[in-house]
Amino acid sequence: MVNQVSPGQPGAGFWGDLHNCDIPYWTAEVILQYASELEKVDFVYYTGDIPSHNIWNQSREEQLYSLNTINQLLARTFPNTTFYSAVGNHEAAPCNLFPTPNVRSDNITWLYQALADSWIELGLPVDTHESIERGGFYTTTIQPGLRLISLNMNYCSSENFWLFINSTDPLNQLQWMIEWLQYAEDHGEKVHIIGHLAPNKCLASFSWNFHTIVNRYENTIAGQFYGHTHNDEFIINYDEIDRQRPVSMAYITPSLTTFSNLNPGYRVYKIDGNYPGSSYWVLDHRTVIMNLTATNLYNRTIFVDEYDIRYAYEMENLFPNDWHNLIQRLKNDIDGPLMSLVYQYYTKSYANGNECDHSCRRGLLCDFVTARSEDPHSCDAIPN
Repeated sequence: MVNQVSPGQPGAGFWGDLHNCDIPYWTAEVILQYASELEKVDFVYYTGDIPSHNIWNQSREEQLYSLNTINQLLARTFPNTTFYSAVGNHEAAPCNLFPTPNVRSDNITWLYQALADSWIELGLPVDTHESIERGGFYTTTIQPGLRLISLNMNYCSSENFWLFINSTDPLNQLQWMIEWLQYAEDHGEKVHIIGHLAPNKCLASFSWNFHTIVNRYENTIAGQFYGHTHNDEFIINYDEIDRQRPVSMAYITPSLTTFSNLNPGYRVYKIDGNYPGSSYWVLDHRTVIMNLTATNLYNRTIFVDEYDIRYAYEMENLFPNDWHNLIQRLKNDIDGPLMSLVYQYYTKSYANGNECDHSCRRGLLCDFVTARSEDPHSCDAIPN
């Protein structure tokens, strides 16, 4: 961010700061290098937000510089790895403002053209170029049996003021998604969906329609993966009729940046795959963080395997019903140690559970079971 220190605040350490600051380039570089040397990954889900958060001091040229700089770093650090990308709200200039197709006084083609070129350089097939350039979304086959759908969720965000002109899915992404989900169902494929904003952060019309689609294709959609909030979160989609029957899981992966009050981190998923008829469900995931306070103190990078989800939460599997059972355990002991652990991991171990009171814990549980924005009944079963 800008090189100014707020009055009364100490300056950032060499490796970054836990307040309203992003990490410096060299911190991102060393974290990515650490991951490339330690982890054996088949591919990467890369859910956007490349530029820093100094949103009032950005231009199109600066956004493209950030995009190209980070994507070149990724290509160098993971030379034989395909990145499956989604566009974040911070890629636009001004931030959040993604004009709809009927807006003639402004356009976003400068960004989509750059994304199409850079994403293909990071491994996407050339046939994704057309839809990326048209709207920042695409579909492709990761391997036989597994299809990826990458959505541009900026066209459902309440912070995209252009949607006040037309908020009814202006790019027809939902119709496009239905067509590809139907194709996948007809051809025996499983589907992973990635995007920047989770659907519960969207305008209600989009969010509720998205939820209906997930319900219809619950046997085809094997996982959803989002970012945006910077925290470690998850969302359970429940059946529209039977509100106690979970049908799909969405994972909100913690951010690489510290902004705000978070240690840097990344996540590795273990997926059921690589054999005919694979489910492609998430079997386990592990989160790694950099202890930023210790790293600055000793001036050497200190990484921590923060937790493995199944071991930490004593879960048999990670199917929707297993997550539903975890929610029941948390509800039954909302002020207990397991919920404290959930809050600690929610902050990437910046804070501990003692800093989250009963109201805070109830709010977290409510978020975990709210797949639709403005749903008046999603939290009815959370104890007061």
